[in-house]
Amino acid sequence: MQVILKFLKYCWRGLNFIRDCVMNLVFLLFVLLLGAILSLSSYMDGEKVELVGEQGALLLNLDGYLADNRDSQPEWERALQELDNQHVPGKISTFDVVYAIEQAANDERIKGLVLDFNYFEGADIPALEYVGESLKNFKKTEKPVIAFSDNYTQAQYLLASYADEIYLNPRGSVFIQGLAAQNLYFKEMLDKLEVTPHVFRVGTYKSAVEPFLRNDMSPEARRNLQQWLNGMWTNYKDIIATNRKIDQNSVLPDAKTFLKELKALKGDSTAYVEQRKLVTQLASRSELDKKLIELFGSNKDDEPKLLSFNRYLKALPDRMLSEDSEHKIAVVNVEGVIVDGESYQDEVGGNTVSRLLSEANADKDVKAVVLRVNSPGGSAFASEVIRQEVDALQKAGKPVVVSMGSMAASGGYWISSTADYIVADKNTITGSIGIFALFPTFEKTVKKWGISSDGVATSELSDLSLLRPLSSELNDVFQMEIEYGYDEFLSVVSKGRKLSKEEVDKIAQGQVWLGQDAYKNKLVDELGNFDTALNKAIELANAKLADDQKTDDYSVEWFVEEDDSTLNKLMSGLRGSVKSLVKSTVDETIGLPKEAAQIKQSLGVLTKFNDPKGQYLYCLNCGRIK
Repeated sequence: MQVILKFLKYCWRGLNFIRDCVMNLVFLLFVLLLGAILSLSSYMDGEKVELVGEQGALLLNLDGYLADNRDSQPEWERALQELDNQHVPGKISTFDVVYAIEQAANDERIKGLVLDFNYFEGADIPALEYVGESLKNFKKTEKPVIAFSDNYTQAQYLLASYADEIYLNPRGSVFIQGLAAQNLYFKEMLDKLEVTPHVFRVGTYKSAVEPFLRNDMSPEARRNLQQWLNGMWTNYKDIIATNRKIDQNSVLPDAKTFLKELKALKGDSTAYVEQRKLVTQLASRSELDKKLIELFGSNKDDEPKLLSFNRYLKALPDRMLSEDSEHKIAVVNVEGVIVDGESYQDEVGGNTVSRLLSEANADKDVKAVVLRVNSPGGSAFASEVIRQEVDALQKAGKPVVVSMGSMAASGGYWISSTADYIVADKNTITGSIGIFALFPTFEKTVKKWGISSDGVATSELSDLSLLRPLSSELNDVFQMEIEYGYDEFLSVVSKGRKLSKEEVDKIAQGQVWLGQDAYKNKLVDELGNFDTALNKAIELANAKLADDQKTDDYSVEWFVEEDDSTLNKLMSGLRGSVKSLVKSTVDETIGLPKEAAQIKQSLGVLTKFNDPKGQYLYCLNCGRIK
């Protein structure tokens, strides 16, 4: 009887727990819905700001990280995420930052530029360099550019190096340690779980599936990674040395020299930063305020007269809105993992992108297209769907120019390879020409639980199950399909790059290339940034027009997915907020360390793999740089 009462007691506790969870979830949904309704109109319409008179300096107080696309998350969602007093960095469009700097350069109300890096999460090197180029152009107006932070990370400092003067808190430091890339490997874990990973791949350097087959990096993958990482690090040091007019060794001495010189200063890393001439001056916050007031004046509260980035951006015409013109260049972004279907959050759907390209094709005023690629690849099928629309544009007489961001690898390179022209940054990660399929089976795992799978099939080819061993016939089919896919990859690149398949194969095999090396290997046509690609698109568009129609006066239209449904926007926001809050709550409750996020991210890639044939053009190691 006591056992039954105990059981009923536990059941009652369980029911109470479920009831509390449901009630909390309902309350959360109510709060989210209320917040959404109150702010949706302002979120959709946008708040317009009118600026009158002198505004002092433009303050680039970038609270978040740089990306190509704008943050689709409204402010009320972020506010809800911050209910637990945790800072939530936002996604800031690199193109918005550059646009604001360009406008400020010619704006008489703006007397200078101040860069606040205290909440800046960073960006990839090509994005930082692109913003840096706009800072260099801004300085030609002889308006001062001032950078400050309590401390500088590697990414923060790269952008700060473009400033006229760099200020550092007297107790701060500049953390430049070099670049590193690492990956997680799961073979031993899979062995313990008795999961059988069936892997089909082509390419000596195709390391995307190594984490499921090894406990460490293969020698081939290590050599390839070391090659492009060293090149990127050399470029990083060169940018800073050029901007600061110092020797490359002063950016970061070798480890022995670093320790020796730091020891001579008794471990004072701030003094060591000064010694290497990485900063202009040390200044406390009050001292910095005095300096800024001297340069730009003060407001009614006796604070430096500074105009925030967000406020200034709202006062400008939206760069996404194209002027009515008979001569337009369309821009379509491909940012994130390429998946089959529609785009969602950080995933880019093949159907979504192909639809945008089709819209650009149907617009008679669009004379050329810039395809902005910032992707490690993903679904082979979705990548081909996008590339087919690129083909359709070219057949319609509309040139396609690819602008590569931080990476355009594997599937990202597949969609780029047959464009009329490819522009890459010297630090773009590209190539990774290879293909793979991964099919794990769990027959040994479930056997440990006392579960077996059995049945009949009309053919060895129909007996495909996660709970049964893979037949030799199916194994051969998958491998042959992957080998055919690799041959197709070679053919696509051969056609687009006007190289023989043999030439492509030598630089393929899954190898990853830095943009500057990809240029030498003829995988890209020119080294440059987004503006380089835009100018090339105008040139190619004009080449298609009669002499009396040629013009340099092209407007730029950013083709993005428009969702006119208020309900869809609302529900999408609610779904994202609930998912984020539940995830953070579970992690905090369980007490997961920060390193667990890396494990979840690595394994989470598998959940994004939805190719209908199970074939992937994906570079897993391309983005893990710190």
